[in-house]
Amino acid sequence: MRRREFILTIGAAAISSCSVAAQQLSSTRTVGILIGTSRTSPLVTGYNAFLQRLSKAGWIEGRNLRIELRWANGDPKLMQDYAKELVTLTPDVMLVSSNPALAVLRPIAADVPIVFVHVADPVSSGFVSSLSHPGGNITGFTNFEASMGSKWLETLHDIAPSVTQATILMHPETAAHVAFIREAQSAAPKLGVDTVTAGVHDGREVESAITAASMRPNTGIVVLPHSVTSVNSSLIIEHALKYKMPTVYPFRQNAEDGGLVAYGVDAGELLASSAEYVDRILRGKKPAELPVQAANKFELAINLKTARAIGLAVPATLVARADEVIE
Repeated sequence: MRRREFILTIGAAAISSCSVAAQQLSSTRTVGILIGTSRTSPLVTGYNAFLQRLSKAGWIEGRNLRIELRWANGDPKLMQDYAKELVTLTPDVMLVSSNPALAVLRPIAADVPIVFVHVADPVSSGFVSSLSHPGGNITGFTNFEASMGSKWLETLHDIAPSVTQATILMHPETAAHVAFIREAQSAAPKLGVDTVTAGVHDGREVESAITAASMRPNTGIVVLPHSVTSVNSSLIIEHALKYKMPTVYPFRQNAEDGGLVAYGVDAGELLASSAEYVDRILRGKKPAELPVQAANKFELAINLKTARAIGLAVPATLVARADEVIE
């Protein structure tokens, strides 16, 4: 091929490539979003940041992007109804938050690409084949792996060494919670703590579990991440304070809202980060080609005001380790 012909060929290819990219951004694409929990401060902040990052990538809501957003408020029936409703809209990609919401959406989504966020232990939960090679039409951002079960129990022991029993609020039908419990029970003997699991599905069961725990001496609570505990976080914080029980939560926001101590990820940032994968899928990438990303930054937040209210002296060494101390 002559040099001139080569240059013309390369130029034509570049123009064609630009044309395809421009066409992708000029045609309206639909993103269906199913969030299993309620509108909480970090998630709303994270959603707004998600939109901003998509905008920087060229996807502008109302111009070339249509967003269909549903908040299920921790209601299993709403999750089912919204999942069906969103699938019928034939979105180009779906973003789903929480294990129960993904469990509902996955069987009915057919080949619609799915990006998940705030999903714990997706491999053991059967959502993906592996983190590096998810396979199928699903990928995303996981927040917690199974070993966090022991980390939360250790945090309870560190902040309240006198605790000898721990009630773990969990959702028994969530596979990731079974893995968390297994890890917590494995760590319990060396910490000198007996564990009791309390399966919860709604606010009534949450309140009943905390009341039962309060009747046992030297008891603390570990709250596992789930839409049911997220929606009822205020209830949990209120009753833990009422019964003066040391309680460990999975998100910093819980400590900022009055919980004693939290160890976990930045919920809002994790939601915002999903914009990267949504953008890449809208541009033609397949979910199977995008490895599941695991959270690598964890924060320890301690509420000293709450500690004083329940008569707990927080060890100075733990305060020194904290990323955030709330006075």
